[in-house]
Amino acid sequence: MRSETPVNQWEFSAYQVSLQPIAQVHQMQMRAWRNQPEIRQQMLDTALISEEQQLAWFKKASYDPKQLHWIVQFRDRLIGVTNVKSLEMGKSAAQASVLEPGLYIGDHTYQNNIIAFAPSLAMYDFCFAHFRVQQFRAVVKSSNTQAMKYNEKLGYQIISQGDVCVLELNYNQYTEQTAILRQLLSRERKATNVKR
Repeated sequence: MRSETPVNQWEFSAYQVSLQPIAQVHQMQMRAWRNQPEIRQQMLDTALISEEQQLAWFKKASYDPKQLHWIVQFRDRLIGVTNVKSLEMGKSAAQASVLEPGLYIGDHTYQNNIIAFAPSLAMYDFCFAHFRVQQFRAVVKSSNTQAMKYNEKLGYQIISQGDVCVLELNYNQYTEQTAILRQLLSRERKATNVKR
């Protein structure tokens, strides 16, 4: 399954962040974030990524309808990357009923910050509203306690435990568990006037 044109044409904003389809211009920043030791050690594949590997991955992923990747921007600053992948044979990300999400916040300023939830909330809202997804299924290393807590706050339930945990989330769990988070991140930022 391969497209003749780049598959991700969806750009959207919510919860104070903008999600834009990844482009070649983002690849060096994405590689730098992905190769940070604190991010890399939480990945299933912990190897360092070379420039050639990053560009080869980008060329492949851009034309694969089973996966969609977005660069995350907050206040005109790139802060991370999020994505979804179809877990169903022969179905694109837009057609699949089960999607596997991914996220990393590469900018240290926003790691362990409420803004780190904004990309997931924006992406989940978008996917539930515009795609056929019924369920998200996350795969997380059991040693990644931060990601486990993060997913729990989104409403995920653990369905399988081991060195790698499998968690699932449906629309009702998501909307119930994230109501307060979505409300907090939906508030308009108040302008502050500082005079000297």
